[in-house]
Amino acid sequence: MKKQLINRSVPEVLPGCKDRGNVVSDYAKTGFYAGMFIEKAHLLNFAAILFEKGYFLEDISGVDVQEGILVVYHFDRYDRSERLTVRVLVSHDAPSVPSIVSVFSGADWHERECFDFFGVVFENHPNLKPLLLPDDLGVHPLLKEKNRQSLYAMLPFDQLVDCNSS
Repeated sequence: MKKQLINRSVPEVLPGCKDRGNVVSDYAKTGFYAGMFIEKAHLLNFAAILFEKGYFLEDISGVDVQEGILVVYHFDRYDRSERLTVRVLVSHDAPSVPSIVSVFSGADWHERECFDFFGVVFENHPNLKPLLLPDDLGVHPLLKEKNRQSLYAMLPFDQLVDCNSS
């Protein structure tokens, strides 16, 4: 059964959020309905809103760019095609975001893998230890030493969404 794309605005899908630019994406090109950047302070609340709206977590990954580490979350629904790409940019000096394990228990494995490969600390994770790499490796293999590409060259910055933190 093929999912049908429902074109709804971000405020309809996510209460407390408003469009700021062109968040709706060309699904055929990108594989997601909407892409957005959010502040890390809003991440846990944002995840709770998505959970309440019937979204599930597909994956969490990272991208090492000049401006920091981009933590990328993909969410979707079973009942209709509304795949979302949610991005949080954190600094190289303090790469941390709140854990969303308390909302999506399946985030456990994904957060641990992102910790392994990018060194992102997921605050309040119940068991943040290496998942795939040796405990004593001492490096995060997907961090780049040089030749990081700029986020501005990779992604359109018209995919911003403002969300209330309450």
